[in-house]
Amino acid sequence: MSAGLIDGASPSAILSRGAELRWGLLTAALAVATAAIPLIHEPAFYFTDDYQSYFLPGFLEIARLIKAGEWPFLTPRLFQGGALLAEYQYALFNPVTVLLYLVLDQFERLDRAAAFFALVHIGLLAGGTHALSRLVGVSRPASVLAGLTAATSGWIIYWGAITWIPGLVSTAWLSWAAAALIRAYRTPGLVPSAAGAVYLTIASGWPFSDAALIAGVGTGLSLAFWAGRDWRACGRTALAVGLGGLLAAPSWMPLAAAIETSSRQPESLLHDMLHAPLGVLLAMGVPVWPETWLGFSGLMMHAGPPTQYISWWVPVALVNASRARLNNPEGRSVAMLLAVTVVLALLAISPGVSQLRWPFRFLPYVQIGFAVIAAWFATRDRWAPGPTLALIAIGGAVAIARDTDLLTIQIVLTALVALAAVLALRAEGTARLAVIAASHAVVFAVLTTIMPFNGQVGTWPALMERSAYRAPSLNPGDTTLVLHSREYYRSPMTPEAQSALFTELPHSNTPLLLGTAVVGGYSPMPAQGFLAICMWPRGTTCPEAAERLARLNPVTGATTLDLARVVRVATEKGPRADGFAAVAGPDWTRRSGMAAELFERVASAPALPGTLSAGPTGFQVIAAAEGSASGRYEIASPAGGRVVWARAWYPGYSASWNGEPLTVEIVNDFLLSTIIPAGGGILKLHYVPAGLLPGIAVSALAAILLAGLTVSSRRKSS
Repeated sequence: MSAGLIDGASPSAILSRGAELRWGLLTAALAVATAAIPLIHEPAFYFTDDYQSYFLPGFLEIARLIKAGEWPFLTPRLFQGGALLAEYQYALFNPVTVLLYLVLDQFERLDRAAAFFALVHIGLLAGGTHALSRLVGVSRPASVLAGLTAATSGWIIYWGAITWIPGLVSTAWLSWAAAALIRAYRTPGLVPSAAGAVYLTIASGWPFSDAALIAGVGTGLSLAFWAGRDWRACGRTALAVGLGGLLAAPSWMPLAAAIETSSRQPESLLHDMLHAPLGVLLAMGVPVWPETWLGFSGLMMHAGPPTQYISWWVPVALVNASRARLNNPEGRSVAMLLAVTVVLALLAISPGVSQLRWPFRFLPYVQIGFAVIAAWFATRDRWAPGPTLALIAIGGAVAIARDTDLLTIQIVLTALVALAAVLALRAEGTARLAVIAASHAVVFAVLTTIMPFNGQVGTWPALMERSAYRAPSLNPGDTTLVLHSREYYRSPMTPEAQSALFTELPHSNTPLLLGTAVVGGYSPMPAQGFLAICMWPRGTTCPEAAERLARLNPVTGATTLDLARVVRVATEKGPRADGFAAVAGPDWTRRSGMAAELFERVASAPALPGTLSAGPTGFQVIAAAEGSASGRYEIASPAGGRVVWARAWYPGYSASWNGEPLTVEIVNDFLLSTIIPAGGGILKLHYVPAGLLPGIAVSALAAILLAGLTVSSRRKSS
């Protein structure tokens, strides 16, 4: 019985492929045009916080490595977070994303590159939501409205597009995966295409999209089987999800391997990690809803960004909806989507679990679900003026009462929404949908004007021209050390100091823009060894870090400063700078910059080639060749002993001596080392991310199964 809960629209309602494509492109164009409105008054709207300091520098580094002819799995320019594949969020196995990285590398301005990347995925999300809407029976114009609303809703813009860009990327692909899985449920032979869409979702690097996919499919298939007992259709869908996940194994298996050596350990039932209050779900039609959030700085009444906001018309459509329609055959798909959306909403307001610590990251999937459901009802039921205007008035009044400091903003927005509702009530059919779409864009423009930044995250005034990121050149293998606290970037500074901050004291991953190696970097799951110098995920350190770095290590007999080949140190002004000066000694000069104190070595021993930093007595390197993830060294070592590299250790490094494997060790807490025998020979170093080769084997097996399914399907159809 395939006429189960997700049968969707009747065949007569299905358009030709070309017509569907045109309507989908229209939806994407409207969403991109709406999302571009904030750029008129704030060119850096899509370039703050993690997008600014973590993701975009990483994207550009990946492009650099590819153009240099190297696999972009590792960059030795970052000691923390340099294992790019193991970071997962860089989406290195999503071919569309990687191609876009190469396009980003053509931009001179960082804010324009960031906006381009965000807008492309907003359009992709709008198109995918349009396709999903059509498959559950939403009319063509209403599907356009659903796509526009979903792609420009609160979480997508203020968190996904502005700061956590992988959240937007993976959500965009998830909308297409949902549509493809529905088609695979209905039609034999579409498992490979659905598996491909699932693959792109998982390979896009956002664990919450993966969890939402699993929760959604689990809920949907359970209900579908209960209602229809069609095990073949359910089996096809489950097979598509499973094969898509296995196909993406090279993207997630290195992450799983790296977590074991990370200081970010799983925890359970975290009530204090940004779970969404219930009021946020109920206020999805109020543009600004003050709500008590447990944020990064503790409990606070949080008025912006409008994370909870979907659009004013969504709750109006739901309040005016006839629930009986869900019991009709045409409503079964929407009933299924409603059940999935409710499950995702429960996840959003629940405590965090294990590594999924911030459950409010499930909000975008809730918002997309409600937008599609509301669009389905919007063209089937008349809106009653009383309930419609009462809902808007009550929502506005409660929002005003929750925070009277926002009185003017709330009155203006409530009046604007009420006017839009009145105009929508006076129109019918497609004209009403056009009025709603236009009003949604107007409210979006007002919101992004009065709240141009995500108030929960940093808004550091970065330099936008890539040519402005210049630093004195270092010899290959030499590094820079950056010592600062996170608060330093938010402290009051002169405009001149602010301009110099990103070049004199580059934080997180921004040193990648300077082209120099740094003992630092940003990683959501930093290696355990960095705790020895109290280096936190963003590369910030405690005041004692300088003393620890200058301390002699009992195993190597050398300091981490020496073995990491640190020749330049940038510290924030004040006690941090004085602390380093106290341990630096006479081998360092000190000068004051506009934003930082700068230390440089006055003299040092001749540097070894590449990233080699130390060897045993009598150690000589006759010839050397190095890449980002490998090295080959012709060595003469009369006594044999320990060799150290100015590289951070990651799981996956291997070494050999004349073809025989050597044991790779960690010294000075996070540096790479091995012990070579006496005599001459060839020392090789190679990095293959732990988990990559098993992931490729699993992916290859899944690809073979998919190829077999494709051939079998074509034979049956012929």
